[in-house]
Amino acid sequence: MLKSKIILIGIIGCFICLSPFFNEFVLAQETEPEQPDEVNEEEIKENRHIETLDMILQDINEFNKDIKSKERELRSAKTKEEKLRIREEISNFTDELDILEQNFNKIATSIDVSVFEEKPQKEFKWEEEVSELLRPVVQEIKGMTAGPRQTEKLRRDMTYYETRLPIIKKAVKNIETLMTQVESKKLRKQLKHLKKSWTDKEQQFSNQLAVARLQLEELAKARKPFWESAQTILKLFFKSRGKNLFFALVSFLSVFLILRLIHRGIYKFSPIHKAEERPFYVRLCDVFYHLLTGAGSVFAFLAVLYTYGDWVLLTLAVFFILGFVWTAKENFSRFWEEIKLLLNLGSVRENERLIYQGVPWKVNSLNLYTELENPVLKNKIKLSLRELTTLNSYPYQKNDPWFPCKENDWVILADETRGQVISQSHDMVRLCLRGESYKTYLTGDFLSLSPHNISEKFRLKVTFGIDYRHQAICTSEVPEMLGKFVEEKLRDAGYGDDLISLRVDFKSAAASSLDFEIIADFSGRVAEFYQRLNRNIQSFAVDACNAYGWEIPFTQITLHNAEGPGEG
Repeated sequence: MLKSKIILIGIIGCFICLSPFFNEFVLAQETEPEQPDEVNEEEIKENRHIETLDMILQDINEFNKDIKSKERELRSAKTKEEKLRIREEISNFTDELDILEQNFNKIATSIDVSVFEEKPQKEFKWEEEVSELLRPVVQEIKGMTAGPRQTEKLRRDMTYYETRLPIIKKAVKNIETLMTQVESKKLRKQLKHLKKSWTDKEQQFSNQLAVARLQLEELAKARKPFWESAQTILKLFFKSRGKNLFFALVSFLSVFLILRLIHRGIYKFSPIHKAEERPFYVRLCDVFYHLLTGAGSVFAFLAVLYTYGDWVLLTLAVFFILGFVWTAKENFSRFWEEIKLLLNLGSVRENERLIYQGVPWKVNSLNLYTELENPVLKNKIKLSLRELTTLNSYPYQKNDPWFPCKENDWVILADETRGQVISQSHDMVRLCLRGESYKTYLTGDFLSLSPHNISEKFRLKVTFGIDYRHQAICTSEVPEMLGKFVEEKLRDAGYGDDLISLRVDFKSAAASSLDFEIIADFSGRVAEFYQRLNRNIQSFAVDACNAYGWEIPFTQITLHNAEGPGEG
């Protein structure tokens, strides 16, 4: 169900990605004129050219008239500001006139005349090329910050005028003081002109200060609350760039998911990919497929931005990709090791065994995320290629153990815990103890306690001593009689089918007793009664002493745990 949804999303994304191209195609089909008859085609074309040339010529004449009119205004203009304004208008008319003349020339000659206007190619300067690429981004940022920048400019202007007005007033006052002390008419006349100049400057600065204050007040009135401005910006963004970015991201994800699903389908149905040992050329194709998946997804993202003409986002995306590539080159050695792993040429190889967090795992398949499996643990785990580069695998044999136990096995740990394994995974092992209590270990801690698995078979050793007065029969009659007695008792207690073997050996002549060792091997079916069997063997040995009249020295009964079923 999830796969079908992903496929549906991918198909929709592809249609969104290709919608601009379809729109252009449909518009081209709709606006394509009907093909004229071969007889009238040339005539219609010539008439259309002549009509176009007439319209361009009329526009040229109008612009010439406007330019001449502006030149007359320029000659009669008096102020510097007015002359500057008229010159700028003439320049704009001249530019438009140049474009019209170029179009007239191009249509009249039916050739591309721009090839004659191309200048020799300049020397390539990457600084200029980068600045040309960044210009749309900078203009966009300038447009977004126009309001705050204008406010800051007005404040700077106000500060400039406010700090200089007192100086101007002081200059006017000093000139007036000096004029009262001067008797020469020429000097007074010159000072009068100078005073007028400074007075005009004072008036000019005062006017400009007033204008700046008025503009600042207008901006303050027009300023909206922060949240309202933020909402407006977000609405504008999602109407233009947000929409373009959304379609670009949908295209990226659609191409990526579709290519990944195709790759998964190939693995599912292709017999070559389903084989246990994949050939080298298949692995090499997989590596190229992964690279093409990434490149194709990025290309779809950029193609959508290019189709919508969003040069700002396109420029940012290109610089982001270049930055990513520049950063990635420093990790080229790591990428190379990961590629070697995908090609099955690295330190970890498929169908081999490795140790991860103290647990052995089988490498099922090497991929971007490699699957590891332990046959006796509940779940599988996946590791990234980066984690695998720090590990090493090795071949294994069929009889190599994967874990000390499996679920429902009985184990004895080094901390003397005895219980049945009810759950084991890569992170935790849970034991059920006698009495239905539970104990949980981290898998690493569990393995560090050297689990002793008694579910197949196990051995019990019980050391039992009798008095020295039975020294004459301690190596002949006592072992045989004691062994038979304990074995009969175990069979009577219902353990006969699970008792593999039992024997009694003379162990040693201790300080105050003659010690015997009772060695009993049991099948794993009675592993649950491990401690009970220890106690039963001890009690059956005491019953044998009572039955045969053997005396037991005080404090001589000792119990020892078994070391393993194979020891004799």
